[in-house]
Amino acid sequence: MFLIVGAGFLGTYLIRQLSAQFRGPILATVRDTASVVPFPKTEYVAFDVTDETDVRRLAKRCGGGKLTVFYFAALHNVDYLYTHREEGENVNLTALARFLDAVPGIEKFFFASTDCVYGENAPGSQKFKETDECKPINVYGAQKLEAEKIVRAHGFTAVRFSYMMGPSLTKKRHFYDTLEAKLKAGEPVEMLDGMVRSALSYKTAALLLAELSALPAGVLPDTVNLCSDGAFTKYDLGLKIAADCGVSPALVKKIPESAGEAFFKDRRASRAVMDNARLKALLGLSHIGFEEVTRC
Repeated sequence: MFLIVGAGFLGTYLIRQLSAQFRGPILATVRDTASVVPFPKTEYVAFDVTDETDVRRLAKRCGGGKLTVFYFAALHNVDYLYTHREEGENVNLTALARFLDAVPGIEKFFFASTDCVYGENAPGSQKFKETDECKPINVYGAQKLEAEKIVRAHGFTAVRFSYMMGPSLTKKRHFYDTLEAKLKAGEPVEMLDGMVRSALSYKTAALLLAELSALPAGVLPDTVNLCSDGAFTKYDLGLKIAADCGVSPALVKKIPESAGEAFFKDRRASRAVMDNARLKALLGLSHIGFEEVTRC
């Protein structure tokens, strides 16, 4: 059985990929079942990862059979965590440890971590590899790094995701959907021309994660970067959305990195670009683009 804990934007793309690619049943947890879109072979259950009763109920529902778990539950708003650290620790650390100790039968466990654990690329440095020392510069990155230690202690895999984007498959709108609506209406949008990061579409991220889940547990590493070959600013991604919409790129307006720095409460990396060689080797890929992959 596949178990997806926290089936939000990426989780729903993953459900679509898994239901098309594999035969096994899918159990997906959400905070509100009214927001979900049905997919074949998928059952949704209301679930709060911080509620011990919910965790025990879910463990019983899974029945102790062999589970492949994708764990997306988290508080991930960087600025919210800056002012709510204890709440973040409860969700991102305490609840994670409780879940891993309570749910039996986990064969493969993929924990959604982040490029924020690395910190910031030094000027002229190489892309971050999984073996590099991590020096997070914000609370979110620090908490995710601690969470990774819990995951590794249980013998499972931390997946360090890059920035992801795409139209929502749920009833909840994504940032992409808001920008798309404005651009199609002929309204200009402002995007930061700075803060370079690795990035990936939700669709491609779900494909890569599903492919990882098909590998034998014994060959899965304890850490893997999941990202495309390229690096992007928010302005670059705005241009992608404009191209998707078939509208003039002139509607996407550049704003300087300093504008974001003035707005944010906690620090953001000016450059956080990851290396994906380990991922390519595992999956036999020669190229990973924002929206496509090429096999060797």
